[in-house]
Amino acid sequence: MADLEVQGMQALIDRVNALGKQGKKVENKALLKAAEPILADAISNAPERTGRGKELLKISRPKSKGGSKYVLIGLDKRDISEAFYMKFSEWGTSRQPAKPFLGPAYENNKSKAIDIIKAEFRKGLGL
Repeated sequence: MADLEVQGMQALIDRVNALGKQGKKVENKALLKAAEPILADAISNAPERTGRGKELLKISRPKSKGGSKYVLIGLDKRDISEAFYMKFSEWGTSRQPAKPFLGPAYENNKSKAIDIIKAEFRKGLGL
């Protein structure tokens, strides 16, 4: 999965944290909304064997690790769902070269995602 982290906006993050529970809701909403264009791009460029795999690509619930909050987009290397074959396309195998669709989706949309996070923070904070 591609992951999207909130970093580099310390003043906004500090203000969100000062709001406590309401701030966490704003942060979660911003992360989820920012992940949407990345997921849409990944789905449009994902391999299509049966079509079912694209339906299984998703955005995780917000998670925290090491003081950073993030969401996972797409699928995980440990995925054993019906979409497990898609990881072979993303990361390749010993017999098949990688044909990534998640990584490029992240790279193509990360500035848009950051803009969405900033806008959602401002909206949530009434700025």
